[in-house]
Amino acid sequence: MTRYKIAALLGTILMGISSFVACLATDSGLIMAGNVGLLASIAIMVYGFNTWQP
Repeated sequence: MTRYKIAALLGTILMGISSFVACLATDSGLIMAGNVGLLASIAIMVYGFNTWQP
């Protein structure tokens, strides 16, 4: 697998985990961590899907 495919896959997995944490957490710190994870996953996915387009 190329690094772009790996980045796209990791971004997708991170987005799923982060959205789960952001939606179901009751502590404001965990909600913030989920939101930061979502933003990071968007950046990773843009990097991955910018070159590798399935």
